[in-house]
Amino acid sequence: MYYLLNIIQSLREAVEFKDFSVKLIFQEHWDEYLKTHKVRDIEKKEVEKMLSCKGKERGCFMCYCKPCDRYEEIPFGCNSRICSCCSKRYTDRWAEIISEKIIPKIPHRHLTFSIPDILWNFIKENRNLEKIIMDASYQTIKDMFSFIAGKPIEPCVISVLHQAGRDLVFKPHSHCIASEGGYAKDGRFVAIGQYINYHTFHMKWQLHLLNSLRNYIPQDIIDFCFINYPKGFVAYARPERIYKSKDLIGYIGRYVRHPAIANSRIIDYNGKGVTFYYEDHDKKIYFKTMKVFDFISAIIQHIPEKNQRLVRYYGGYSRKKINILNKKFKQSSICDFIEGKPRKKRTFYCSICHEQMEILAYVKKPPDKDMSKITNWIE
Repeated sequence: MYYLLNIIQSLREAVEFKDFSVKLIFQEHWDEYLKTHKVRDIEKKEVEKMLSCKGKERGCFMCYCKPCDRYEEIPFGCNSRICSCCSKRYTDRWAEIISEKIIPKIPHRHLTFSIPDILWNFIKENRNLEKIIMDASYQTIKDMFSFIAGKPIEPCVISVLHQAGRDLVFKPHSHCIASEGGYAKDGRFVAIGQYINYHTFHMKWQLHLLNSLRNYIPQDIIDFCFINYPKGFVAYARPERIYKSKDLIGYIGRYVRHPAIANSRIIDYNGKGVTFYYEDHDKKIYFKTMKVFDFISAIIQHIPEKNQRLVRYYGGYSRKKINILNKKFKQSSICDFIEGKPRKKRTFYCSICHEQMEILAYVKKPPDKDMSKITNWIE
């Protein structure tokens, strides 16, 4: 294992040296790809956004650094779902927002819900079914926690849908952050123990998911899943408990609008093929080589439809319950959510002295390269 880790480290250093990136691969092959492949409108839109990321055609902020007495252009990012740079920034911001909604002093657990490969293509062809996966995940948690508590309770759950497997295969699954307990009908919070009967857990997950999919998937597929998976579908609860909201960022941040693959995982690209590595759940490392067009198809298939919600709130975290939580816990983040927290002002720092710069203007097209004319231009 130590020898293998050294190889991976060498490969990562090679990646940094050769500067392979998803954007580079798309820049060189996207036009040719479109000639032979049919793509969804949202896929074309997101790729074009990525290719224009930080380009002059997107506009920029004009800033002034007083200590250096110089002007600087801050180009706009693309905010595309497959842009490694912008998606990382968006992911971190979303993870911070979500973590602030967590009820303090109540332990939470991270649960993962998977589905068998026979259902993957049905979900891929009808993206609306992804909501069913998230709804069924919550219903499973609710039933399981109520069973443990010995009475009906309503847990607080944040569900995040993740479409990409580590090998870039379309593997829709749900990640949930759930309170270790829930609210009873009388409004009291009922805590539960850490023990979870996995046999019951798997069976309930299978039952809720397949019953919810009956109207959308052929009956013979539903029967096949019940017969060939007699022990239920895989669902897993991490043993560690989450107490602090900031600890949630490490769990959920990687799943919210995160690109299917990081540039650092690409270890070779020769214009015809792409090689990358990934780790499985047992920390074993695998290498996978794909043709360029296959790699592009694997990346864009994970782009969700426009306005598709990949994060949902259930139970105590639902909109119906959030006012009750506000009164019960006086949580400032929930007050901000209800009342409308003012947006933070943008801040930019000088690339030379790293001091905060003054924002002079937003422009759709940068001015002439002669920066001595900038003052007259802004006025």
